[in-house]
Amino acid sequence: MAIVEEALYGAAQKRVGGPETDRRMQGISLALIFGSAALLILFPEQSKTTLDGLFNWMTDSFDFAFLSVGFGALVFVIWLAASRFGTVKLGAEDTASEFTWSAWGAMVFLAGIASGLMLWAGTEWAYHYAWTPFGLEAASPQMFTVGQAYGMFHWGPTAWALYCIPAVAMSYIYYVRKRHIYKVSEACRGALGNIVDGPVGQVIDYMFIFGILGAAATSLGLGTPMIGGALANVLGIAPNVWLDVAIILCCTAVFSISSGLGLDDGIKRLSYAGSLLTLAIIVYVFFAGPTGFIVELGMDSVAYTLSNYVTMSLWTDSVGQSGFPQAWTVFYWAWWVAYAPFMGLFVTRISMGRTIREVIIGLLTFGSSGCVLFYVVLGGYGIDQQINGTLPMVDLVNDQGVAPAIIEMFKTLPGSSLVLVAVAVSGIVMLATTFDSAAYVMACASTKELDEGEEPARGNRLFWCGAIAVLPMSLLFLGGLKTMQTAVVLVGLPVIVIMVFMMITTVRFLKQDQA
Repeated sequence: MAIVEEALYGAAQKRVGGPETDRRMQGISLALIFGSAALLILFPEQSKTTLDGLFNWMTDSFDFAFLSVGFGALVFVIWLAASRFGTVKLGAEDTASEFTWSAWGAMVFLAGIASGLMLWAGTEWAYHYAWTPFGLEAASPQMFTVGQAYGMFHWGPTAWALYCIPAVAMSYIYYVRKRHIYKVSEACRGALGNIVDGPVGQVIDYMFIFGILGAAATSLGLGTPMIGGALANVLGIAPNVWLDVAIILCCTAVFSISSGLGLDDGIKRLSYAGSLLTLAIIVYVFFAGPTGFIVELGMDSVAYTLSNYVTMSLWTDSVGQSGFPQAWTVFYWAWWVAYAPFMGLFVTRISMGRTIREVIIGLLTFGSSGCVLFYVVLGGYGIDQQINGTLPMVDLVNDQGVAPAIIEMFKTLPGSSLVLVAVAVSGIVMLATTFDSAAYVMACASTKELDEGEEPARGNRLFWCGAIAVLPMSLLFLGGLKTMQTAVVLVGLPVIVIMVFMMITTVRFLKQDQA
């Protein structure tokens, strides 16, 4: 055991002064992201018009690419897990897993969803109820089932399969090939060769930083309305920008403390807390609401998703031209793709000692089942409110947005004040967990070399905590938050090419090393 510990952790003590931070990468990354934010703030209308035009062009012209890569990623990881390569261990044969399954699953799940899942699980069906796929009749009883099924599909196995691609590629290179560099470009070496050591590799790495910092910032900004709405209702005040700022500062304080404590004492414990509190809310809604109806509608929706999965995955509506798959499925896939490199790096850091099969099955199982649970319970409760006339959820969602609608839905529960407090605290913890993980990963990426089991410098971790906090507050005050979200999604277009490179790299290296 002492030999294993020496191999895994001893290198941190051998390097004098600890891991060296890449200041150049920090500086260029900040210049890139804040320069982009400045353009959105100084030229809001022009930026919005330009980016919206680019987004529409991307989803209309490359819808086939996003849908193909999404479905291809799912087929690829299932094949990889079932193949002989699935037994390959990420580390030495006698290396034990660094984290238990429960800790690993909690960290992976909360890092991948932020607070967006609670928002969309209870409300996405209402959008699909009014704007339908496959030419189905809008506002028909069938659309309650189809609407919930589509939400499960968008947060289901394909999304988590997209996370698996960089996770497996990076983990294999780091733990098996012993390339102790947390760079996305390194996961493309098998496809691109030494090109990744030059400008092409730098572009890939800076694109990752822009994608994750922008995605984290917009998620933090977009998650605050739900938390703010919950607190405003409890306190008896109107939601306002200062309340949103206070929430962002609170989230920042939580994930800065957690990030400063490190992976084991910080992120793991925060993930446990977030998982337990969020699960408590879901369990309460399940039993306080129409339990039987929730179960039955959930079964109907899961059945619809499974029986139509291939069609939903590849449908472009080339004849009907409704724009539904472009506005919803392609948008979701672009968002997951832009977020995937971050998840790949984070899963790499916590997966030492696991096999490739365990990583893939773990991501698909913990991620998909957790999201289905949210959609079944929260979506089922919201649909019941709509059917019984208790709450006009469809009108609330389409007229006011998802955050006000979900708050109104929680207010119909018994003991709603306590529920709203729990929702606010849960939202803060979930956001903090996600961005704690993001700050940690960006600190790893901006460290020149990081040995197995080694932590990036505390100052580096706190630096990225501040960067994540400052950007959404700036955009919140000065405008441009939604436009930044569009900009981040646009990053998904070049990243789908990088995802293909990662799949090629994984197969090529596995065949070379495991012949």
